[in-house]
Amino acid sequence: MRWQIAQFIFCDQQQTLTSETNAVQLEPMMVELLSYFCQHSNQIISKDVLIDQVWLGRLVSDNTVSKLITKLRKVFNDDVRQPKFIATFPKKGYKFIAEIKPISEGILTQDVEALTNLPINNIVIAKQETSPSVHHSSMSKFLWLLSISLLIMLATLFTVKTFKQQTPSTSEIATYAKTLTTDAGDEIFPAFSPDGTRVTYMSAKDDGMHLMIKNVTDERIIEILHGKKMGVGPANWSDDGTLIVYLVATPQLCQYYIRSISGLKLGKPTLIHNCPAGSYGKIAFTHDNEHLIYSESEGGDSPYELFEINLTTNKKKKLSQPDLFLGGNSQFDLHPTDNKLLISSPDKQQWEGFYSLDLTTDKLTLLFKQDAYICCGIWSHNGQRVVLMGEHPAYQLLSYDLTGQNKRVVYAGSRQISSPSRHSNGTDYLFASGKANYNIEKIDIRTQKSTIIANDSVDEKLAIFAHHNNTIAYIGLASGKEEVWLTTTDNNQRKKLTLFNDSRHYVDLIWSPDDNYLLGLTLNEIHLINATTGQFKRLKIPQTEIKGLSFKSNTSIAYSIKKDKQWRVYNYQLTSGKVLPEDPKWQFIQYQPISENTLWLNQDNQLFFGAQPTLVNIPQIAAQTLVNGRQFNLKKSGDLWIWFTRNDQGKIQSYSEKSKTLSTLITTNVEHFDIMNMQLLFGKIQQVDMNIYQTQSLN
Repeated sequence: MRWQIAQFIFCDQQQTLTSETNAVQLEPMMVELLSYFCQHSNQIISKDVLIDQVWLGRLVSDNTVSKLITKLRKVFNDDVRQPKFIATFPKKGYKFIAEIKPISEGILTQDVEALTNLPINNIVIAKQETSPSVHHSSMSKFLWLLSISLLIMLATLFTVKTFKQQTPSTSEIATYAKTLTTDAGDEIFPAFSPDGTRVTYMSAKDDGMHLMIKNVTDERIIEILHGKKMGVGPANWSDDGTLIVYLVATPQLCQYYIRSISGLKLGKPTLIHNCPAGSYGKIAFTHDNEHLIYSESEGGDSPYELFEINLTTNKKKKLSQPDLFLGGNSQFDLHPTDNKLLISSPDKQQWEGFYSLDLTTDKLTLLFKQDAYICCGIWSHNGQRVVLMGEHPAYQLLSYDLTGQNKRVVYAGSRQISSPSRHSNGTDYLFASGKANYNIEKIDIRTQKSTIIANDSVDEKLAIFAHHNNTIAYIGLASGKEEVWLTTTDNNQRKKLTLFNDSRHYVDLIWSPDDNYLLGLTLNEIHLINATTGQFKRLKIPQTEIKGLSFKSNTSIAYSIKKDKQWRVYNYQLTSGKVLPEDPKWQFIQYQPISENTLWLNQDNQLFFGAQPTLVNIPQIAAQTLVNGRQFNLKKSGDLWIWFTRNDQGKIQSYSEKSKTLSTLITTNVEHFDIMNMQLLFGKIQQVDMNIYQTQSLN
C-alpha cells in the first residue's frame, strides 16, 4: 500500500518514505507503526492500543513505544512542540495529524515510486541493521500447464546481498512505466520487434498458454495457433525483424518452429527441432538468422542444457556452459551487438553465477557470482552491464557492472515484477508486473467448515500446526520482509515472532516435536528458530541444495542432499553439530512425532511407512509424490494419506485405507499443506492479472 502524507510518499511494501529531495529506508517496526497511523489518522491512540495492534501483544515497555515515535518524528523532521505529523496528548496517547490519502495501486501506469527519481546516493538509511543474510539460487522450467498462479512465477525470485550503492547514470533511471497489455489473464515474456512496432508475449488463461503479437501503433492483436490445447511461446525476433521463432509444447510434445512475418501477416510455420517431451525451454536467434540458440531438458526435473542449431546444415551442437545444478542453464540472453550469450546459472552452493559465452570461440567466462536469490540476468543496452530483478519480493530492476559491483536502480515500482527484456528503442526495458496474493485457510475435513487463518494484502505461506497447542506458524510479508508469524487456529490472536531485517526467502517451515523450535529451510541453508524469542542460528551445514527437512527428535534433524548423483539422508545433531549419515538405501525420510506416520523413500523409489519401515502397497499413492520441490508433499495421519497433485487444476487429495476411497479435499494451486486432527491447513491464491509494462527513461 502507498500513502500520500503531506509532501511525502510512504510505501509499506518497499519500506520507504520519499520526498522531492531524498528517500528514507525505514525500519520494519517504523513501517508497521506508520501504517497503523495512516489507517487511523486523526484519532488519539493510546500506548496500550499501539502495543496490542503494532507490536501484536509482545512484551514491550512504554519506553519502546516512545523511542519509536521519536524516530518516526525524526524522519518527518517534526517538532514535538509544534507538531505537523505526530501530536502527543499527555496520559492519553498520540494522534497522527498530517493530511493523508491512499494512493491507488492502479497508479503504476501513470506514476512511479518517488525513489526512482532520486540519485541513489540521496537515499538515507534510517537504521542499518547488521543481520546475517540468507541466500540461494535456483532456476525454474517453463511449465505451461501449471496453474495461472504459477505461470506468472516462472522466473524464480532470489534474495540479494547488499552491495555498495553508486550514483546511477540518468540514462538508466526510469521515471514511470506504461502499460503495454491489458488482456484478461496474465501476460508474460514480452519481446519487441526490432522496428519497435510490434511486441510478442504469452497470455496465460484458464485454457492454457497463448502466443500473441500486438501492433503497438494501432492496437491490433493476432494469435499464433497450433491446434487445440497446444501451449505456444515464448517467441524471439530475428535481427532484421523478418522472422520469429517460438516453442510449441504439451506434456507429450515439444517442438520449435520458425516462420516469416511482415507486419501482422505470418508465413507458414516450419518445424526446426523436436525437443524431448516435458521440456519447456526457449529459443533465440543469434545475430545470424541461420544460427539459433535453444535450451532443453530430458523432461521431468532434469536440468536444462544449451545447444546451437545451424538451419543451413540442420546440425546441432552442445555449447560450452556452466555445470548443471538445479534447473540448469535455461536462462540466457544474446548480447545486443556481439556474438555472445549471458548465461544465468546456479552453482553447487546455489550461488547465482553470470557467465559470458563467446559463440564464435565457444569460450565460457565467469563474470561474477552472488550468494543470492536472484534471477534472469540480461545484457544492458550497451552490453557493459547486467540487468536483473531486484531482491525478493522483487519490486525493482537493478543493474551491475560486469564484475558484480556498482549497483544501480533501473526501475522501482509498487508491484512485483518478473524477468526483464530489452526494448528495441535502445533505452527502455520490458517486464511483466502483477500481484498474486497468497493466503492461508483451514478446513475441517469432517464438517467441511472453513476458517480464514491469514488473508492480508501481502503473501502468507508455509503454514504449519504446532503439535501440542492451537498455534500455527507461517511465513508472512506484512512487514515488507519475510518473517515468521504465529497465530491461533481460530485466528483470534496474531504476532510476529522474528525480526530478521534482511531479504531471506524460506521454502519450508517445520515445528520441533516439543514445539520449542522451528526449522526454516532456504535453498542452501537450514535455520533453527527459537519459537519463544524469535532468535535464530544458521546450522553448520555446507551450502548446497537441500530437500526433505524434518525433525527426527527434539535434538536431531534429518535432511537430504545429493552425493554421487543420489539423494542421501543425513542427521544433524543440534547439541553437538555432528552430521551422521543414514543408511544409504534411503533418499528421503519424513520423521513424525507419531512414529507410525513416518515415511521413507528408498533409492528404488519404493515408499515405506512406520517406525520399522513397512512397504506401502496402495496403487493410488505414487511414491514420487513424497517430495515436491524442496518439501514433503505426502503426509500420513492414521489411516488417511494426503498429498498435493498437479493437473489442469491443482488439488489436495486423500486416500482412506479404512474406507478405500480417494477424495479431493480442496482445489488449490498452492502445493504446501499441513494436517492435524482432521484439520487441513492449505494455501490459496487471490489472483490479480499480470500485465506487461515498458519503462520510460528520464531522457
